[in-house]
Amino acid sequence: MYDFYFGEKGDIDKDPKKFLLAIKRMLPRWCNSIPDSEYLALYDLLFELNLSDGSVLVETGSGASSIVLCYFALKTKGQLYSWDISGNKLSFLRSVLQDTLGRYFLDVNLAKHWKYVAYSSISEFAGISMLKELGKKVDAAFLDSEHTWEVLSKEVENVSEVFGDRALLAIDDGNYSYIKYNNAYINMIRKKHSLGPIPDDPKNNGKCFWQAVDGYLKEKFKKVEYLEDNYKKTYQSDIFWSYYKSDRETMSGLAMEKTDDLQHRFDAWKIYR
Repeated sequence: MYDFYFGEKGDIDKDPKKFLLAIKRMLPRWCNSIPDSEYLALYDLLFELNLSDGSVLVETGSGASSIVLCYFALKTKGQLYSWDISGNKLSFLRSVLQDTLGRYFLDVNLAKHWKYVAYSSISEFAGISMLKELGKKVDAAFLDSEHTWEVLSKEVENVSEVFGDRALLAIDDGNYSYIKYNNAYINMIRKKHSLGPIPDDPKNNGKCFWQAVDGYLKEKFKKVEYLEDNYKKTYQSDIFWSYYKSDRETMSGLAMEKTDDLQHRFDAWKIYR
């Protein structure tokens, strides 16, 4: 499916965003959950970070974001570490990356630069914390896993321990506010099994993630810069919303699509120790 001709290397070098977006738009829906505007905003932030050779990148939850992050890992001859509990999803993405980025970066071995872990990102022994054992210093991280503060806060805490002197942190669904469990996702599963929804417990709703992360980072680091990313400038005109309109309307009906404060679906910070 992905064995397409994307043009000569010289042409791709002139417009890598066009190349990367072409790959994203061929992904199946189950592996393409972030908007194009967010995908390109992540690219812009990583490009502006001016990553050095041997950079180390981290993501939790795999998908379209893996393409952008892996592109920069390969470009800098660095490494991307991805955590996702679905081994099948990671294996599928490996085939996509091999047929696309693998043909562009002919002189590198994908397996040396993309390290994926089919396990919980917050595991004490096989999660993000193992990067400390490996002696890694992380340059950038994109967190997009369970969408509960209980998980996200541990991911932020663990990746903060291995950030270098300067790093980028970005999160997806920053407008969510679930604390212990993702009410909407649970109700989607229950709906499939003809069960009624669980009640909305006020004790399970806290600060929006982007606000909670902002507060945590400003307490922990010497200097934190909240970034006015390009997603906020372009998301309203993104064709992603209309292309997947039918399923997103269904998701909205189950409260899975958070349309409130949509500009904070994606947020990012630059951090200095």
